Amino acid sequence: MIINKFSYFKKLVQLILVVALLNSNLTMASAGTDWDSALDDINGLHGNYTSLQVALKSDSSKIQMLRKQNNETLKSIHSVIESTDKALLSRLSSEATSAQKKHAPLLEQYSTLSKQSTAAKKARDLKTATLLDLRRNKLKATVTLARTEIKAKTDALATARKQTAAKLKPIKDALAPITALKKQITAENKKIAVAQKVRSEADKQYKSAVKQGDAITAATKMRSSYEQMMQIHSMQKNIYSWEQKISLALRAAESKLP
Repeated sequence: MIINKFSYFKKLVQLILVVALLNSNLTMASAGTDWDSALDDINGLHGNYTSLQVALKSDSSKIQMLRKQNNETLKSIHSVIESTDKALLSRLSSEATSAQKKHAPLLEQYSTLSKQSTAAKKARDLKTATLLDLRRNKLKATVTLARTEIKAKTDALATARKQTAAKLKPIKDALAPITALKKQITAENKKIAVAQKVRSEADKQYKSAVKQGDAITAATKMRSSYEQMMQIHSMQKNIYSWEQKISLALRAAESKLP
């Protein structure tokens, strides 16, 4: 009876060992298959990965060149805007200011006499009020001429400013869409910065996995980096498209320069 029990346990242990060995072999075979599959993924993705890197650099260069050109053109247009009728407006402004300063004492004196006369009349001091009125009225013709001169100079400046504004309006209208486009570009650049950060981390982990001979992790991180690059590539296309629209707006503005 004891011998039969010992024989039974012996066979049971042998069976467990066989099953464990089979499972170990299957695990090792599976790991080997996953490693080979990951290696195939890396090899298959490598060409596209490299090509996309080149494309990103090329797009970045194109964007920078177009942006530089646009910024220089915009600067040139703003220079024209600022210089348009500058000498005329400066002269008219100076003349208006000079006329106001020249006649300021006379107008101040006339205003003071009028206030004093009003106060004297309220106080029923008719004698003083009459004297003040005489002094004020003696200045009336001169004051009228002074006010006429000031108004003429001020009106001339206002008219010139309106004419200049009307002349520049088509240019400024053509430039108007650029502000919104630049905001879109700024927002997209922020998104690219985030994607670049994620990609950089994935690249770091990819290189670490390669050093450790971990093909599975390397393949995963390479794929993650590639996906971020694809997003960056798409966003770069958006930015380039917006820079082209800015270029068109600038050309339209240039065509309206005086």
